[in-house]
Amino acid sequence: MTAPRGWLPRESSGPWAAAIGVAALAAALSQTPPAVADGMYAGRLYPALQAALTGTSNILPLAVFDVACGALAGVLVVIWWRAVRAWRTTRSWRPFATATARTLLAAAGAVLWFQLVWGLNYARPPLDVRLALPAGGPTAGEVAALLIRAVAGANADHAAAHAAGFPGPRDVPEALAAALHEVERADGRSRPSTPGRPKLTLLAPYFRIAGVDGLTAPVALETLLNPDLTGPERPFTLAHEWAHLAGYAPEADANFVAVRAVMRAGVAARYSGWLFLLGETARQALGEQRRAALTALAAGPRDDLAAIEQRARAQIDVVQRLGWRVYDGYLRSQGVTEGMRSYSRVVELLVRFERAGQPFPGSSLGPSR
Repeated sequence: MTAPRGWLPRESSGPWAAAIGVAALAAALSQTPPAVADGMYAGRLYPALQAALTGTSNILPLAVFDVACGALAGVLVVIWWRAVRAWRTTRSWRPFATATARTLLAAAGAVLWFQLVWGLNYARPPLDVRLALPAGGPTAGEVAALLIRAVAGANADHAAAHAAGFPGPRDVPEALAAALHEVERADGRSRPSTPGRPKLTLLAPYFRIAGVDGLTAPVALETLLNPDLTGPERPFTLAHEWAHLAGYAPEADANFVAVRAVMRAGVAARYSGWLFLLGETARQALGEQRRAALTALAAGPRDDLAAIEQRARAQIDVVQRLGWRVYDGYLRSQGVTEGMRSYSRVVELLVRFERAGQPFPGSSLGPSR
């Protein structure tokens, strides 16, 4: 296999390519001032990019992310195959230096693209700062009260949610998209985001064994979901990934937006949100308070939670721990100091949101305090 002429730098360009790659990576990884990220980028550039990229990728039957990753891997294989072939002929280490430089260039291009189309959202002030939520974490009583509310909500909505039906693996629920746009407007986003049509992905086996429910793929801003998700899981997971597409980069912010969206998107979506909150609050509630609240959980929601647990048995522990450890490091590198623990901050954000006088999503069940 011979690479076409002219598609890679010449051998003599190795040092220059390395310098360009290092400079590009340094620029991509440098801190962007929050005012710039929250102004020009979030206000103008990102909404336009997201609408164009997601709108285009929605038309395509394949996941652009899969194609791009395959193409990049192919390029790297050719680069190093050529270096090995040249070394066998010349016994010079220079081809490996050139291959390293070209690899740096490829990595720099990937990182720069990521920063442009998605990564700069991490530089924005977090949502609790933008909404001026009062400070202070939730008390044990507030967590327990939210757990009780989630149990009551799941019990109340179970039958109607199953009767209404849940979206399929590739559906784009209009009510959920409209609800997300309402949340965006409330948060000050002037242009509604473009929902991503869920796609099948070659990463599905990895999602299955690593415990990944979904991914917002940064190449073309696509929504990729684990095909094994149960029906009751799907609305919330979809809302979470759509929140990422809307520019809510931190996981806590995406969860917070997703809860507010599903609670106004119909009974099936609301039930999905209750199940999510039930899991989050149960993990954070004190032991006796958790046991007391969960005794009231009806058989229907228990069966749905058992199905979710059954799906999770396909996970391979070592793969899951390694994958999430890598993702934890990635989150910290983007300025999310809590790393993976940031997922659970949704409980704190919901409590602080209500403290600010905002009506709690699904507040027909009464206040949490």
